[in-house]
Amino acid sequence: MEFGVFDNHAHANEYLGIGAVEVVRRFKAAGGSGIVFVSLLTWSIGGRPGDRDWVVRLYDHTVRNAEVARGAGLVSGAVVGVHPAECVKLLEAGWAPGEVEEFMRWAADLAARYVEEGRAVGLGEFGRPHWPVPREVRELCDRVVLYVLQRARDVDAAVHLHLEREGQATVDSVARLAAEAGVDPRRVVMHHIEGALAGYAHARGLSPSVPMGRRGEFEEALKAGPVFVVESDYIDDRSRPGAVIPPWTLASKLRQYVSKGVLSADDMYKICVENVRSIYRWRLPL
Repeated sequence: MEFGVFDNHAHANEYLGIGAVEVVRRFKAAGGSGIVFVSLLTWSIGGRPGDRDWVVRLYDHTVRNAEVARGAGLVSGAVVGVHPAECVKLLEAGWAPGEVEEFMRWAADLAARYVEEGRAVGLGEFGRPHWPVPREVRELCDRVVLYVLQRARDVDAAVHLHLEREGQATVDSVARLAAEAGVDPRRVVMHHIEGALAGYAHARGLSPSVPMGRRGEFEEALKAGPVFVVESDYIDDRSRPGAVIPPWTLASKLRQYVSKGVLSADDMYKICVENVRSIYRWRLPL
């Protein structure tokens, strides 16, 4: 990989947004060298919650996005899974908790199969809702997360977790689940983590992924040193153009930080190459 910027978590949506071809073109033009595309919500591509055929379409859509990026000369992989918002939707639709858990386990098994077949590099984004939910919903999601981590362990894959932002308690809970699952915690990505918690998550063995679009969070994360990766979390929805930072803006910002001396070239390399390599290992050659 020619040294450049790596976006650890982004989405592309040909249905609601500009699509992977244009996302990749703009990112590469801004100095991007690598990007991980992560599954969206099933209904964001026109699907129905709880429909297994639509989960397959969702995963295939994510895989195609990564293929587009590789075709343009970028390092890229797909992370496939079902968002925890799907659990909430299904419970609200009258599904029993056991039915929801069975469906999510099936989705995790399918994601693991995509990894085994070489079509994906990780599972995600599974996890917990980032908004307040009843205790029983969180417990259901934790059971799913534990199963996902176990399946990631089985197939030697990374996991991207969607989580609430409740400080060190969130980090500690993920570390406990990773230990219970027997998975290498460095393969567990705490997606969209608070910048100020990057050092703490790293100390617990986890991989913090810091969003560039939240003001000041990158700078907070850097106080602990280059112990994290960065992400745009771009949602690619024309109706929400300013919701999160685009990958090409992430690339421009990082390069500006280097030129201004905020970030050394060595630190940039650690964030965009070495730390990425520790998460995906041989599944995403850099």
